[in-house]
Amino acid sequence: MPSVTVLGLGNMGGALERALQDAGHAVTGWTRSRATTTAAEACARSDLIIACVSDYDATREVLAAPGVADMLVGKTLVQLASGGPADARSLAEWARGAAVRYLDGAIASYPARIGDAPTIIFYAGDHTAYDLHSGTLVALGGRPTFVGDDPGLAAAADLAWLSFLYGSMLGLLQGAAFLQAEGADAAVVFESVPSFGLEIAAEAHYARGLIRRRHYEGDQATLDVHLAAMEHIVAAAAESGVSDALPRVVRDVTAQAVADGRGGEEIAALLEVLRKR
Repeated sequence: MPSVTVLGLGNMGGALERALQDAGHAVTGWTRSRATTTAAEACARSDLIIACVSDYDATREVLAAPGVADMLVGKTLVQLASGGPADARSLAEWARGAAVRYLDGAIASYPARIGDAPTIIFYAGDHTAYDLHSGTLVALGGRPTFVGDDPGLAAAADLAWLSFLYGSMLGLLQGAAFLQAEGADAAVVFESVPSFGLEIAAEAHYARGLIRRRHYEGDQATLDVHLAAMEHIVAAAAESGVSDALPRVVRDVTAQAVADGRGGEEIAALLEVLRKR
């Protein structure tokens, strides 16, 4: 089994270390707060180095420590900190100049599900490095997904994951607020999530086909129908005494699409509104 060095042992880094150990890899863990060795010494022990600190600036600080760059020459660095596409591309430029193979990664999960079969981690950058280490990376999540040679694409995929996470969780909590305001048990909406998930998966599959064709007419529900439902939600928020901030945002995006002449199209057509600055 290949040996791996993990730089950063916070909640996520610690989960990565444990998943690699559980898969039988020899792992060298390093963290600034309780280091018993230097970062350079930790990097010297492996050909695959995974950095999982707070952000790209923190990663750069670790890479700038004495001897680290020298220990990375000819090896693969996988960056799993949070940031944007521009951050990833900038660090990839540093890696090229330092003769380091670079993979930018984005974890679409929480620490509790690191190592699980359904867990997706997006990777972008050096495809040769990905092919070389994919057998090791699968220990971190059963669905490693290479999204392209442009190192910024994994961070873009991370924006997609976070947009879905925050949008869906806020919608779920909005539903719980409605139930509580009307005297019902919020457990109703939480217990319905498995069924809701099936509906979202089916709608996502349907929307993907419409978006690929850039043709949004279909036979499920038009934006005119959705807009009427959203107006009811905004009105119900006022009646129930709960926040209407989220419903208004969704309603306004949909109203813009209808104003653009897309009222007879499916909800996937909202992509055309969201792509506009």
